[in-house]
Amino acid sequence: METSWGPADLDVAHCSTALGLLHGVPAGMRFADRYVAAGGTLTGDDAVHLHWRLLDALGHAPDAEKVAVPWRWLGRSDLTPEVLTRRLEEYLAALFDRYG
Repeated sequence: METSWGPADLDVAHCSTALGLLHGVPAGMRFADRYVAAGGTLTGDDAVHLHWRLLDALGHAPDAEKVAVPWRWLGRSDLTPEVLTRRLEEYLAALFDRYG
C-alpha cells in the first residue's frame, strides 16, 4: 500500500513498515517519532495511528517476502522469507503494545 495523496499517517506507516522489515522492529517503531521530531504532523489519536500502521503492515501479509525481491537484487540476501515473516509478526506485536 502506498499513497501520494491522503493522510501523512499512511505515508509514515508505509515508511515505518519498510524500515521494520529492512532493519528490524526498533527502526520501524522509531520512524514516526523521528518524523514528528523533525516537524512532521501526525494524528494525536493512538487508535487512528494504529489503524494506519496496521493497514499498511497487514498489506504485506501473509507473504512479507514479496517486498524483498528488489532489496535482494541490491545485496540484502539476509532478508529471507523466515526473517521477514518474523519481523512482520514482531512489528505487529510492537504496534499493539504501543498503540493498542
